[in-house]
Amino acid sequence: MSINGELSRFRVKYKEKKPKDPTIAEKFNTYRFADYKEQVIDLLQRVCTVSIETMQIIQQIQV
Repeated sequence: MSINGELSRFRVKYKEKKPKDPTIAEKFNTYRFADYKEQVIDLLQRVCTVSIETMQIIQQIQV
């Protein structure tokens, strides 16, 4: 597990995307990152914390 891998998955999951189907895009394209900014930032902090703590545990085990 690396922090870069986790951040990449995170970025892909929360990226704003426009639906390809025009009908769906017209009626259901309501996701805006700004609407969920605080929750996304909180989740990002948690992912970073877990990644860093995991790396520290692995280093302690290897010593």
